[in-house]
Amino acid sequence: MLTNRQRGGKLAGLLILIMMLTVTACSGSGNGNGNGNGGAPAGDQTTGDTGNKSGGAPKKLSVSMFDRGQVSSDEGTYEENRWVDWIREQTGIEVTFAPVPRNKAQDTLNIMIASGQAPDLIWEYDRNYIGRLVSQGAIQPIGDYIEKYSISYKKYLEQNPELVPYLNFNGEMYAVASKRAITAVANHAMWIRQDWLDELNLKAPTTIEELVEVAKKFKEHYPDSTPIVGGNKSDIYAALHGAVFNHWYLEDGKMKLGATLDRYADAIALEKELYDLGLVDREYLTDTTNQRSNQLWTTGKAGILLGQWSNEPLNRDLLTTVPDARPVPLEAVSTKNGHYGTYQEAPPLFFIAFSKDMKDPETAVRYLDWLVDKGWFTLMNGMEDVHYEMADGVPKQLDGAKFEKEVRYAAEYAVLRQDNVKAEDLPLKAAGDPLSQQIAQLSADALNTAMLHEFRRDIPFQPNFDEINEIRSTFDTFLNEIRAKATTQGPKYTAEWALGEIRKEWERLGGAKAEEIAGAWYEENKASFE
Repeated sequence: MLTNRQRGGKLAGLLILIMMLTVTACSGSGNGNGNGNGGAPAGDQTTGDTGNKSGGAPKKLSVSMFDRGQVSSDEGTYEENRWVDWIREQTGIEVTFAPVPRNKAQDTLNIMIASGQAPDLIWEYDRNYIGRLVSQGAIQPIGDYIEKYSISYKKYLEQNPELVPYLNFNGEMYAVASKRAITAVANHAMWIRQDWLDELNLKAPTTIEELVEVAKKFKEHYPDSTPIVGGNKSDIYAALHGAVFNHWYLEDGKMKLGATLDRYADAIALEKELYDLGLVDREYLTDTTNQRSNQLWTTGKAGILLGQWSNEPLNRDLLTTVPDARPVPLEAVSTKNGHYGTYQEAPPLFFIAFSKDMKDPETAVRYLDWLVDKGWFTLMNGMEDVHYEMADGVPKQLDGAKFEKEVRYAAEYAVLRQDNVKAEDLPLKAAGDPLSQQIAQLSADALNTAMLHEFRRDIPFQPNFDEINEIRSTFDTFLNEIRAKATTQGPKYTAEWALGEIRKEWERLGGAKAEEIAGAWYEENKASFE
């Protein structure tokens, strides 16, 4: 019989083969820290009997997860480590995990589904992706399962009914989700080296034009630097202009896709300008894992980071390598199109769906009940008196470096959670050493800064229709190619040229019909959005 570790090895081998076949997809955002009402008990934390008390064959469940490269070799792998062992012990379920690269998650999941290797539980941040799986018949309705088997999650949903519209597709419930804490509503953010500003007697930029000028000054004074780095650059450019490529917007009362708007051309023009001026890494479009970008920041070779507000690991590495560095959060700058914040998330955290081939939905529901009840707390905070101690109702880290190594990655398993951590809690949660406290205070300031300006979201969530989903699959690939070409291929390929090509492709794929469907959907549902 195969051991759990052997199974993990076989799954890892399969995933390596799968990942070799995938193409790069867009990346997104990160995990946050949690806060609970008390420590997790050492014993069974379930609300129901998920374990195998009768001595029969153990219940089995497979779950997808994001591989962010955070598991050190001496901790194990995402498939086998201390937390996977703990989950199995606590639930009595033989849970296996199928990691997918964060920046290639949807492509990898698509291949797993097509090859009949999909895990039982599939989750993503992107509601649109779940909608496409609904249209493809890859996942199944789960409302009856929640009603029949759930205790904790059913109660949680009754207490948070605002989540329900996000979970329903075609009038049926196809996913579960928990609410985001403010630490997870905030997502993208901007950072700047205050020590570089001070050395050059510069003020923090407040407009997009000033941002470009500051980056130029950084390049002149620090010729070996890359002024602007970060894996969320293009998304931040678009958000600042109020035109995220895959969001729908109300323009003169009509539904329009962000990538087809004049404002999106402004975002491409900014990206092209920064590239042409040499203010960004010339290889960033192929830096799909953000390895180069992160290295430039953490070694002190970059002045502005366009990444995430929760930048603790990178800032820890930077301040360890360059102790005199002073990274500070940078408020979102204004553009000619308005003063919008960087990307902020809608209320649901992750969307967890059930594969159409799942054999044991009862075990899946009971596992999710365990997570949302108490399992999430330990996965996000570690073990009491080992990784944290309770102080004023907040789990306070005992050792920042130990937490980063042994606990940080465990949050990937907590796909349902009830954290309500606030900015002022972050220094209370952090370890007491000076570096951890410095980083925690930076994070608290960054969280407040990230929420200063409202992200433009004209409708709460995107419409889900086959006609739109089918277009998006082809259109998004085309869009990335056109954006890259306009950015890197010289003056012939302007932002205006790019927008013209985008609109022609949108029209060719049936964009006018998609807009008509989206408009009808908006009129039918707008009363519930208010």
